[in-house]
Amino acid sequence: MSTVIESQAAGVAARPKLTPLLVAVLALLSAFTPLSIDMYLPALPVIAIDLHSTTADIQLTLSAFMLSFGLGQIFYGPAGDRFGRRRIILGALGIYVIASLGCAVAAAAEQLILLRLLQGLAACGSVVLSRTMVRDLAERDQAARVMSLMLACTSIAPMMAPLIGGQILWFLGWHAIFLILAGVGLFAWLTSFLYLPETLRPEYRQPLVLSAILKRFGELFRHKAFMGYAFTSSFQFAALLSFLSGSPFVFIERYGVAPRLYGVIFGGIVLFMTVGSLVNAKLAPVFGASKILRYAVLIPAITGPAALVLGLIEARYGTIGMWPFFFCFAPQIAALSMIAPNATAVALQRYPHMAGTASSLMGVMQFGLGAVFGAVVGQALDGTIAPMTTAMGIAGLLCFVSNRLLVPRNG
Repeated sequence: MSTVIESQAAGVAARPKLTPLLVAVLALLSAFTPLSIDMYLPALPVIAIDLHSTTADIQLTLSAFMLSFGLGQIFYGPAGDRFGRRRIILGALGIYVIASLGCAVAAAAEQLILLRLLQGLAACGSVVLSRTMVRDLAERDQAARVMSLMLACTSIAPMMAPLIGGQILWFLGWHAIFLILAGVGLFAWLTSFLYLPETLRPEYRQPLVLSAILKRFGELFRHKAFMGYAFTSSFQFAALLSFLSGSPFVFIERYGVAPRLYGVIFGGIVLFMTVGSLVNAKLAPVFGASKILRYAVLIPAITGPAALVLGLIEARYGTIGMWPFFFCFAPQIAALSMIAPNATAVALQRYPHMAGTASSLMGVMQFGLGAVFGAVVGQALDGTIAPMTTAMGIAGLLCFVSNRLLVPRNG
């Protein structure tokens, strides 16, 4: 009996801890979404010209990444619940490096779209499972705090990526952007191989059987509160991805912003998200993730419709200009820092036995809805700001409505 107790105690002691080094590694793994999206945003108009394609077709490279990034999480969550987090992350990072190299040598829009599909499918593995690993090692408000710190770190990526991408585009061309992404993927693989532990508890391993997977997803779909948190964060992501999809063409082509300056503007907006993440990390353990979330959704509910109305006026009369819109864009995008971490932490709290599956479903919804909104914005671009601001306004309202209708007041 004493031997069994000692063995169990040793197992508990051997469990990984959320050290600063591990949080840094997880933040790096979470950064693949903004890096893969934002670094090449300033190059979209140039890529369209270079590949002799249309703006709408090149915009599909963004939507293709989002779609595969979202749908791929259906696989990674259950796979992580069966085989563990570390092994799946390393495999996905390897595929990401190969796909990024392929994007660098793409010679036609169709090739680039297909390779971006593969790149998104690979990138989502590290993102969904890094979020799952936080749930493995932390509870509710503490998890929200760690996820906020991760978001603060990874928000440096969308802040710097367009600026860096603009400089790379200027000096080396758009192909080099994807070579840099391949290098980042390789660095992340080496870092994960050296420092990433396995966090899945043996007793929580789930069978990788279709019927069992469908049963777990069904349980989540039937849980009203879980779906409320998932929709709340998903529509907030949809607002962000609407901005990402439309802003390069609106700012660069409609308002004449230089690609390098676009990176500076974008970074300035994301700076607010970084500050919000740090504030949320301080407040979550004090006030609780649920309470902060309930107030945070008021921001997109106000700024989104305001941008919608201004966008329609600007499209019709052209009297507003570009800069007033940033009083709507900055707070709406910054609200992501107080909506996504808190909604995710509270939603995953009740499912330690299938945290990977729950995390993957949230990811599928976030990036699936984001891809739809982004694709609609891309196809609806008409030379004005209205398609982008309309999508952001609708997403902001739906974020608020989802929280109020589906999430219980007491969290």
